[in-house]
Amino acid sequence: MNYKLSRRRFGQLALAGTVVSGLSYLTKKALAETPSVNIVGIGSSPIVDIDQTAITEVNTTELVENTALNSVSTVSTDIKPVGLVLQSLMTGKAQVLTDKSTPLLEPNEILSGFTSLNDGTLVVAITPVALSRRQATPTRITFLGTPVRTLIVSGLKPNQQLGSLLGTNDGRLIGLVGKKNGTPPIRLVDINLQTGEISPISKVKFLDDERVSNLAECPDGILYTSIAGAYGETTLVQLDPNQKKPIRLGQLKVNDRAWNNGLQSLVCSATGQLLAFGAMRYETPNAVFIVDKNTGNMTRLQDFDAAQITRARA
Repeated sequence: MNYKLSRRRFGQLALAGTVVSGLSYLTKKALAETPSVNIVGIGSSPIVDIDQTAITEVNTTELVENTALNSVSTVSTDIKPVGLVLQSLMTGKAQVLTDKSTPLLEPNEILSGFTSLNDGTLVVAITPVALSRRQATPTRITFLGTPVRTLIVSGLKPNQQLGSLLGTNDGRLIGLVGKKNGTPPIRLVDINLQTGEISPISKVKFLDDERVSNLAECPDGILYTSIAGAYGETTLVQLDPNQKKPIRLGQLKVNDRAWNNGLQSLVCSATGQLLAFGAMRYETPNAVFIVDKNTGNMTRLQDFDAAQITRARA
């Protein structure tokens, strides 16, 4: 059975944390070893003939059959992926935010970033992909609060995209800017929460050939990211503002097998536990992993069929 909520009610639930009651103590092993952390996942889904401002609750398994997460494909003129899907692993349900009059996500766009702010507001970065003669909508960030609010991002070059959003402990919104195909050079930027204007953060510099993605900040203020090599090998990196050069901590691996496909997301819990999200090359679905910051060892917690994840802050 489907349930429909008003957009206002959705915002209230999201801020209260009930919509995004994600995974906590994912397995019995995690229950014993990992502090509680709430995670929300996001993706996009084709929506057909539903109310303009409805939130529809559906089974996650139904979404898997109809959703191309964080990818671009040929879309029928009768089906437009206007839904942003907030998924809860714990309940097996998903909340679909839709707006047919002003689609939150067009067929020629991708979700390039996802994070949460200190007040619990979820934020997504939406990037256009040139697939047709149609004039592409500009890169923007959308705040899934009450009400839903969108800002056009300014300061990007035509061939650049904004991704890997992070709501910081001190209330800022930062991100990574690179080329639209994900290639370097990559720059760390600050995003004005009122205007959408980006400005470079000069304290941290990446090499011009480093494929950097994902940002996470732990409660102690330390920033982490990941650098992917030519064959997908992925290194965990610490960003120290006192040292412009990133500090490489170690290559990520699972059961002594080198991680080979970059990461979709990197998250730090309120207690300082680092979590990685993604899948090995040619493997599905994505999963959440505990990361040992000292060794790079990753321990699988739970499969989670989403495009990106963030920590839910109620």
